[in-house]
Amino acid sequence: MTDCCLEETYLAKGMYMAELVHSHDVTDLEGAYQVQSLWGDILDKHFGGKIGYKLAYTTSVMQERVGLDSPAYGVLAKDKVYYEGHKLYSADYYKLGFEAEIAVKIGESIGPNETISDIQQLGTKISMIAPAFEVIDARADPNLSNEERLLLSVMCNIFNEGIVLGDWIEDWKNIDLTAVDCSMSINDELVGEGKGSDVMGNPLNPCLWLVNQLQSSGQGIEKDMIIITGSMISPKMAVEGDVVNIDMSELGSVNTLVI
Repeated sequence: MTDCCLEETYLAKGMYMAELVHSHDVTDLEGAYQVQSLWGDILDKHFGGKIGYKLAYTTSVMQERVGLDSPAYGVLAKDKVYYEGHKLYSADYYKLGFEAEIAVKIGESIGPNETISDIQQLGTKISMIAPAFEVIDARADPNLSNEERLLLSVMCNIFNEGIVLGDWIEDWKNIDLTAVDCSMSINDELVGEGKGSDVMGNPLNPCLWLVNQLQSSGQGIEKDMIIITGSMISPKMAVEGDVVNIDMSELGSVNTLVI
């Protein structure tokens, strides 16, 4: 059953306040993920259901800031998977932002009891990769403590509002993902740079963590699901009229227009 308070707060598109953490009596990550599990109903009801996962807090700087020693995850909505050149309406968001990530598509289901012990094994389950924006809506109250911000972020699906994908690459296994150079520009002005190695040493490492985390609760990952692996660049905000572009060396580029 959908949590009405969570659903109404999300659909209202205002700022998420600390009261949402307190009203659900969430004091730790276990409680935050219990609330996040309710997002499945929200996605089914409004956005075509779940199509995959997103990873967050995949750099040491972000983990240290909130006191984590591992990433966090949320879910992706089927109707919020967009493609190169998609236009986003600024009025649909409280504070629109973008992150630069590598997306992977699962080519073969991973069962809840299947042993996936390293990224080489995981790679055999991945059919394609692509450069991608993560679309976020930065709705956390800036007055929250780092601990409250983390709990609220997990409760509220890491503020994900979809992804914008570039072209899928099928012949990807000879690409060194750690060496991928990434840059983001807004209106042709460089706003951030990063590398694949910035994401836990290799963008597949957080994916491996996700597989093991899901399996620990009896879940697997279905064929054709999409996982975005964590940002190489800190979130960048955009406003109406902005053209946002990311370039990921041999993976290609993606752009989107905010209107």
